[in-house]
Amino acid sequence: MADTPKREKHLATHIFNIAVLVIGGGALAWMLHRLGWENVKRVLSGVGGWFFVIIAIDVAGMACDAAAIHSFMRPEQRMVKYWRVLAAQASGRAINILTPGGALGEATKVTMLVAHAPRGRVVSSIVLLNLANFYLSVAILLVGVPITLLVVDLPRELQVVIWVGLAIVVPLVIALAVIIQRGALKTVLAAAKGLHIISAERREKWSAKLLEVDRHLSELQTNQSPGMRAGLLFLCGSRLCVWVAGTLALMAVGVYIHVTLLIGVFSVGVLISWASAIVPFGIGIADGSNYALYRVLGAAGAGGVFVTLLGRARTLTLALLGLLVMLGAHTSSRLEIARRNRLIARLEAEHGSESLGRSG
Repeated sequence: MADTPKREKHLATHIFNIAVLVIGGGALAWMLHRLGWENVKRVLSGVGGWFFVIIAIDVAGMACDAAAIHSFMRPEQRMVKYWRVLAAQASGRAINILTPGGALGEATKVTMLVAHAPRGRVVSSIVLLNLANFYLSVAILLVGVPITLLVVDLPRELQVVIWVGLAIVVPLVIALAVIIQRGALKTVLAAAKGLHIISAERREKWSAKLLEVDRHLSELQTNQSPGMRAGLLFLCGSRLCVWVAGTLALMAVGVYIHVTLLIGVFSVGVLISWASAIVPFGIGIADGSNYALYRVLGAAGAGGVFVTLLGRARTLTLALLGLLVMLGAHTSSRLEIARRNRLIARLEAEHGSESLGRSG
């Protein structure tokens, strides 16, 4: 009996995923009601068939993000199929769109993958995607924002948003780099112990378990493995998809495309999206900021508002697709676990029969 595999339950993750699906579905319905069907119809009629092309490119970018996570998981990537990682990424992104903070979506990705790969590797690979994305975004900001400020005269209100954003982001990325180099989780545990939140014994116990996670995270900055390099290439592919989809969105709306506009939209626009994330879909903040940005970049302010509305229609569509994928992937996972448990039960029964036969 000792050689018989243990039955898989994962009851906690099952309950969590069901709860998240319910929350996500309710949030999606509320968002659609809040934005109004008339606005959605107006956006779709204004863009036409280009909307589906843009969504296809958005999905391609999401597929690149999933490929990056899958590559970061090497050598454990062989334990989980790519389509499961893609389903987890789509599901987590949907939950992040529909709930504030982003923590619930990242937890969703973890719960959808821990049944197929080691928890530590899953967590570190997802964190690596977010860190690498953040580093790349900051690098783009540091190049694009000064160029935009030199070329165009931005309104004072928009300049305040930019400088406050940079004043927060730049020190943050430096601090993150130092912490990761020292060992991110090791530093967090040391701080928790210093604040008497955890005991010295618990710190030592957890440090031993999280050592491999810290080592994996440090690969982003030093001694990059082949999996890390491949993941970063996929991440660049994802960012390229974002830029292509964004450019097509501008063209579909009728905005005149030029280099200064693209630099401003893909750099200053990132800061605006971060600043507006404090409210669902940035309602109010994103509209006004993009109106001002597009106006000074040589496009009509109304075009900036329409692009903002189109962006919300895109994110709502991706959220809907993500929830549908999550429902299908979760159902598939539960069916697979049930199949494995039936196999284990049959092995246990056969083992028990053999034991009775020998004792007889």
